[in-house]
Formats: sequence, structure tokens, C-alpha cells
Amino acid sequence: MLIQRSFILYYIPYQNKSFDDEESVDGNRPSSAASAFKVPAPKTSGNPVNSARKPGSAGGPKVGGASKEGGAGAVDEDDFIKAFTDVPSIQIYSSRELEETLNKIREILSDDKHDWDQRANALKKIRSLLVAGAAQYDCFFQHLRLLDGALKLSAKDLRSQVVREACITVAHLSTVLGNKFDHGAEAIVPTLFNLVPNSAKVMATSGCAAIRFIIRHTHVPRLIPLITSNCTSKSVPVRRRSFEFLDLLLQEWQTHSLERHAAVLVETIKKGIHDADAEARVEARKTYMGLRNHFPGEAETLYNSLEPSYQKSLQTYLKSSGSVASLPQSDRSSSSSQESLNRPFSSKWSTANPSTVAGRVSAGSSKASSLPGSLQRSRSDIDVNAAAGAKAHHAAGQSVRSGRLGAGALNPGSYASLGKTTDYGKLYGVISLASVKTSSYTVIISIYSCYLRIVHIS
Repeated sequence: MLIQRSFILYYIPYQNKSFDDEESVDGNRPSSAASAFKVPAPKTSGNPVNSARKPGSAGGPKVGGASKEGGAGAVDEDDFIKAFTDVPSIQIYSSRELEETLNKIREILSDDKHDWDQRANALKKIRSLLVAGAAQYDCFFQHLRLLDGALKLSAKDLRSQVVREACITVAHLSTVLGNKFDHGAEAIVPTLFNLVPNSAKVMATSGCAAIRFIIRHTHVPRLIPLITSNCTSKSVPVRRRSFEFLDLLLQEWQTHSLERHAAVLVETIKKGIHDADAEARVEARKTYMGLRNHFPGEAETLYNSLEPSYQKSLQTYLKSSGSVASLPQSDRSSSSSQESLNRPFSSKWSTANPSTVAGRVSAGSSKASSLPGSLQRSRSDIDVNAAAGAKAHHAAGQSVRSGRLGAGALNPGSYASLGKTTDYGKLYGVISLASVKTSSYTVIISIYSCYLRIVHIS
């Protein structure tokens, strides 16, 4: 009976209090006594406490852009293409209505005091007008020039969402208008380059993607100095991306659009090959292939002006990429050893002793008669330097051996100075004297072999 009363007294202070009350000892968690008597509440889909955390919320894993090449938050050209038409649909009933809409858009984008959400929606509305066919109205291009400053201001915004929408809108304008977007592209490209070294991936990758769209669809020669000037930037990421954009430009554009700036392109690529950053040098070597396709003469002049070490690096890259045909003609012949194989026969032995050459030609007249004017060999992969070294060594050895047998190579008074009417008895005396003084058998044999050779020569 006493135990029951004590239990009732113990339970009374808690019977009117919720076990999930925020004033518990442990903060938001219930106390230990309350947790002992807590009845688990049924889980329902509408209960905010038991609902699952949405992807991308604070503390949860972020899904969007995490698997892209640029890292979390990065965007690419596929995302841009999807966003081109992922906008609210509108109808254009007259040119006057279009002008009023564009004036309202310019008013919002020109004032950064407006809410960032309104500015992002205004940029989307420009894309909605493009989808609705605004490019068919003449007044659209007049108002588009007035939007250059507003688009630049949006690309400089501190909100990444506004910057992303601005880059997508610029890319869409370039895709739809092509070369008619020349003035807007020239105005916005320097601002887009400023986004490249941004630490926020969504801003950096949005700027790069917008520049690629402009290079592909708006072929205006005035853009070339804007790109080449950034190839010498102090920022390493900017230099890397600039040579990548330059390579894309050489692939996409026609030669007539590049002729005015050919000298600038050559000088920029040469500086890139000498760049202090390894990745920038790799990107610059890629641009050499595009330069070769447009201007073969200038590319060969550039190659010949490089130091041997840089020429070798360029050769290695071009061979690894399967572009040996892009090498200059002299380099291709030396790399395949064809130049040394096609030299005239007489010039290949010009450094040797003339008497030795004459002896070889007379000894091998039967073989030489069957050969044409140049030495013919198979086009196998031969190390030219090693072959030249072996040839020189062989020629030097032959001349030394022939010199040993000549009379002029011996000291006066020796047996080689004897005339053709030499008394062979005296020579035998020399041999016997040598045999007495030196009992070595090898010396006798050596002297005797020399005697036989002298007899044969005389």
C-alpha cells in the first residue's frame, strides 16, 4: 500500500507534462525519466518531425553538380542547353509589346538594388522572348544593344544564381543570333574571363561554358585579341583556359576569319609553348595543330624558331596524338630516317679517306653497278644518329687499318722502308735476330705475317 502511494506521488508531477517539452534538462531532448514512459508516436508522412531530409538541405548530401568534372556546383554545356528552353512560355502579340517588355527587363537588370530573384527571372524572360521568336522583330536588336550594360552588371553580380542565369542567357543569345550578336559578345567576353579564376565553381564553370558557346556560334575577328590577351594573364587558370579557348577557335572558325590576326596567333602560341605552367604548355601545343591547318607556312616558321628541347616536346605530343603529318617536312624526314637514306652515295662517304673510298668502290663495283644514283634501303624505323655514329666509327677504323699497312705510317729505317728490290735475306736476318733476342713465339709470328704482307704489296 505504501509502495503504491509513493508511485502515485512520483507520477503526479509528470502526468500533465509532455515528454517532448523543450524545457527538459537536456535541451530539446526529453529527460531520462520521461524517456522511460514515452510512448512512440505513429509515423505519418505529414509529420514534420519524422519526415525525411530533402536532398541538398543543410547537413545532407548535395546531389546537383557533385558528379561533374569541375566538382560540386559545376555546370557544363549540357546544363546550358537544357536551361535554354526551361523557361516560362510567353506570347508576343506586337512589336510595341516587345519593346515594353524589354524596357522593363532593362530597368530591373540595370539596378542591382532589386531583389536577386527578380533579376534572375528577368534574365529568364529574355530567353522566353527568344523562344517566342523575338529575333524576328527588328526592334529586338535595337533594344539588345541597350541591354549590354545590364548583362555585364548581371555577370558581375555577387549572387551565383544571377551570374549563372546571365551566362546561360548570353550563351542562348549567341546560339540563336550567331554573328548578329557580335557587339554583345565583344562587350561581355572580358567580364566572362573575370569569372574563370573565381573560387565558386558555379561561377567559374558558367563563365567558361558561355565563352565556348560564343566561340562556336559568333565568329567575329574582334574576339581574337580578347582571347589572346588573356593567354599572357598572371592567373594560371586563366592562361590554361585561354589556350583551350584558342584551340577551340582554331577548330571552329574559317581561315578567312583568322587571316587578319595570323601574326598575333603565332606569337601567342609561341609564348604558350614557353609558358611556365606545364598544363598551359600542353594546351598551347594543341593549338599548334589548328594553326598548322590554317597557316602551314607560319606554323613551320614557328617550329623552326623553337629551341631543340621545345621542338622535341612538340614532336612527342604530335606523335602521341597521331598527328605526325602536322610536323614540318624536314622534321618528318629526319624522324623516319628517310632523309639520310635518300642522300647521294658519294656524299655519304665524303668524310672518309678518298683512297679508302676508291678501294671500296673498286672492290664492290659489281654491287655498285646494280644500284641507282642514291642508296636504296627499306623504310624501317632506324635510329639515324646511331647509324651515323656507327658509319663514322667504321670509316675511322678502316682508315686506321689502312694506315698501319702503308709505308708512310712506319718509322724510317724499319723493314717497311725497303724498296721493292729488297734483299729478303736481310729481312730473314732481322727475323732471326728478333727470335734470338725474344723467345716469344707470338713475336716471330707477327713479324712473319708483316713480311708476307709487305711481299704481297710489293
